[in-house]
Amino acid sequence: MKQRKASTDSDPGPRLQRLNEYLERNFPDFFAEARFQVGDDDYFLYARFGQYLARTIEQNRATGKVINRGFTLLNRMARASARSPSIRQMLVSGPLEYIVDAPKARALAQKRLSAEAQGYLESLCE
Repeated sequence: MKQRKASTDSDPGPRLQRLNEYLERNFPDFFAEARFQVGDDDYFLYARFGQYLARTIEQNRATGKVINRGFTLLNRMARASARSPSIRQMLVSGPLEYIVDAPKARALAQKRLSAEAQGYLESLCE
């Protein structure tokens, strides 16, 4: 019999790939520009996404649909972070850091993020 890998594996592998696919499918212009600028570095990709989401919320440049998709991605990251410390690190030190620094984005995040993602957000506020 083959032995299975532990589910608490630190390799983000397929979980991160699914997040990248969601990001590319729902934010194609952002994804293409960010990949051009940062290459294959996922940490910078998600940090840029947090910066992009916070800025568009602060400047009232995004539709409700775009904002919902952005928070859906962050909620998916929070769910995936339960099994992958590297995704948790990307979420906390990337997108959530930019949202904490933007008052409108932080207020909106407190309404739209999952309980798990809100916990990470609150840990940054302390």
